Amino acid sequence: MTEPASMTQTAPFPVDLQQLVEQCTYREGWVVYLADEVRDPASTHAGESRGLTLSIITDTVNSYPPHQPMRVRHLFAVPAATYNRQSWLRWLFERFADVERHECMEFFTVGGDKPYAPNHGPGWDPYLLTTVEATDTDRRTSFLGTVNDR
Repeated sequence: MTEPASMTQTAPFPVDLQQLVEQCTYREGWVVYLADEVRDPASTHAGESRGLTLSIITDTVNSYPPHQPMRVRHLFAVPAATYNRQSWLRWLFERFADVERHECMEFFTVGGDKPYAPNHGPGWDPYLLTTVEATDTDRRTSFLGTVNDR
């Protein structure tokens, strides 16, 4: 059996993005940074995913009882692109909007049901708005593949 092919992309380091990230502030307690790292370890995903990554760390509370305070790290692959400063600025803004949409999907509740609860499990895009396709188990599965209690 042959090893699956890897994907390779290259681009100049996004200096403009780095400068924007260094100057960026959002909500109190939130942290944003760039690093070259593993986003998805092969031990819990279909394969290893690594590269330049934007991390946004939030201070929030668990959307499920008992609603304890928690910090959540959101990871975004930085595209291999030659964007100008304005395009990187918009890209960075959109990642914060993704995090806000994700949190909205976490907390939006109707009659005790979370119809848009994000899917955190391996293979799922946790920023994708899903309804019918996902099961309750899909929604309670962590990015490591473990199923969380409510």
